[in-house]
Amino acid sequence: MQVLGLAQLWSPEGQRVRLERRVAATIAWLALNGASLKSSLSALLWPDSPPATARNNMRQLLRRLRLASGGSPLVDSDTERLELAKGLQVDVAALKSASELRQPTQVLAALWSEEHVLLSGYDFDDCPELARWLEGARAGIDGWVREAREARIADFTLDGNWTDALELAQQWARLEPESEQAGRHVMRLHYLQGDRGAALAAFERLRAALSRELDVSPLPETLELVREIERGSQRPRTSPSLRALLPLTVLRPPVLVGREAAWRQLSEGWEAGQMLFISGAPGTGKSRLAEEFATSRGRWGRIEARIGDQDVPFASQARAFRTQLKRWPDVKLPDWVRTELSRILPELGDPYLLPPLHSEPAMLRFYEAHVVAIQMLHEHEEISVADDVQYWDKASSKAFIYALSRLPDATPAGSRPLRFIDCYRRGELPPYAKMHIERLVEMGQARVVELDALSPEDVREMVASLRLPGAEAHADSLARYTGGNPLYVVETLKHLLETDSLHKDWPHRLPPPGRVGHLIQRRLERLSPLALQVARLAALGGAFFRGSLAPSMLQVTQEDVHAALAELEAAQVLMEERFSHDLVLEGVLAGMCVAESRALHARLAATMEAERAPAILLAHHWLEAGQVERALPHLLTSAHSDEQVLPPEQAADHYARAAALMSSIGRLEDAARARASEARCRARALA
Repeated sequence: MQVLGLAQLWSPEGQRVRLERRVAATIAWLALNGASLKSSLSALLWPDSPPATARNNMRQLLRRLRLASGGSPLVDSDTERLELAKGLQVDVAALKSASELRQPTQVLAALWSEEHVLLSGYDFDDCPELARWLEGARAGIDGWVREAREARIADFTLDGNWTDALELAQQWARLEPESEQAGRHVMRLHYLQGDRGAALAAFERLRAALSRELDVSPLPETLELVREIERGSQRPRTSPSLRALLPLTVLRPPVLVGREAAWRQLSEGWEAGQMLFISGAPGTGKSRLAEEFATSRGRWGRIEARIGDQDVPFASQARAFRTQLKRWPDVKLPDWVRTELSRILPELGDPYLLPPLHSEPAMLRFYEAHVVAIQMLHEHEEISVADDVQYWDKASSKAFIYALSRLPDATPAGSRPLRFIDCYRRGELPPYAKMHIERLVEMGQARVVELDALSPEDVREMVASLRLPGAEAHADSLARYTGGNPLYVVETLKHLLETDSLHKDWPHRLPPPGRVGHLIQRRLERLSPLALQVARLAALGGAFFRGSLAPSMLQVTQEDVHAALAELEAAQVLMEERFSHDLVLEGVLAGMCVAESRALHARLAATMEAERAPAILLAHHWLEAGQVERALPHLLTSAHSDEQVLPPEQAADHYARAAALMSSIGRLEDAARARASEARCRARALA
């Protein structure tokens, strides 16, 4: 069984069968965790199903697995437990065993293909706890492979087999020319072979790659190695330290510390029947607290807004509906609801066959469709958790405010009303959202819970819970350096692990206190050039980025892009084509110069034109590319389209923006026509 890369079953005769995602997840789980309770695994695979349904689903899964293997027993089971059959060989189990036994040769041999991403290509958004486990397992496997590569080079070096060590290091450097780890190995080994000139030439190639691809300078330890080589007085150390693994506890701390007061406030608001808002600075753990609290209160689902939503009317609401439709595909919305929602979800119908929203009854029907859809798509959930509400677009906010007032009447008798927990960055709410939240609080219908930094005692408790040898000695320094920001604590510990500094004194040189950007930037510097380009496209493309668009934009193959996406996931930059955290996204954006940003925006616009992307999105990218003339037709098209199928105020905003741009480039007559259209729409909105 292969679950690293493309999940498939291999017969002794060489035949291959592709594995369905839950079957593959079951094999991967048992291979990494050993014998497990059926009930626990069923709950992970079908988290929203009743226990009886989940048990039946598991029986069907095991049956499909037997059929796929031609009747051969691949999983042994009894009434309570599951475990892999003795005769089944699974690549990730072999890799784990070899890693635990410190056998780097066997670790590398366990990779049946170049790709080693666990369950590559599968989506487990509907199984949140399984998705979290998979995220940590992937990071752990990436660490095992990295450790094996380092250890193999170290073994060759210690044996004096510098030729094989150099060959392996050069292979690594060819794959990752900007990797300073690989570059230092090549430099050191050339020097150990007595070729000082080749060592310095390797450094120049590394420095050029870092400057060309990442616009950064080499790390201090690389520069120190160069100075040793230039002096030539003694040979550098021959035993490179192995890069520390990133334990699962660092990826997701096991204990939620320092949030007792916030938890009490959430509990009080919950008992009072209030809508709950969690606010705080980036990295303070708003999403984690919301998820933990929601888990303690019932079944919940997660929706999110993204950077760029505010430029596209109903972008946030459309994504929320698509998330729920995917999560609950068996929910059958009434035909009239599907028809009305096709105005923002074209896949549900043809919005251009609908009459414009020029009357109050038509507007009410459109908004009532939102109410019915929200109620039906959450009927199996008690709680909806919304993340990054600061990015929610104005049109979506208006529709949600209406739905919030109508949901109590739309909830069937005897059913529990849907509850909401929303998270947003402190100080970043747009005026319309801020005003709405303040009104709800004044009316006693909502409560805002503010999250602050952790205290030094909280940081010590958090660090102790991670069980990292040597970390507790740095707890006080971590508290001072990070200002108690939980994300900064985690990112700093990752940096200390990756630089093998956890057992040393606190570093004399680190980025300024309270800032994590530099640490994230150093992680980005380790990416391959293609992976970094894909990350930059994802940052500029925002909510509408798809990996399938990257090959034509970057002139590479789909396989190259898949490898780059896998690398970005292993580095915890992207997770399922979205950024693992907004601060990582901001780190990617900060690393781009204006010229590069404009060039990538132009590529996004040109590619999305061929994909028939929404007109307002094309206008945005052409404007960011500095090409106003190419943006204007799309901006006007968006206004005409919105005037036909959406509330007129959205079209008015687009006409106003087009008029301003036309005036700026001297197209005064066109600007006057756009202003007239804007006035017409605003009058219709006030009618």
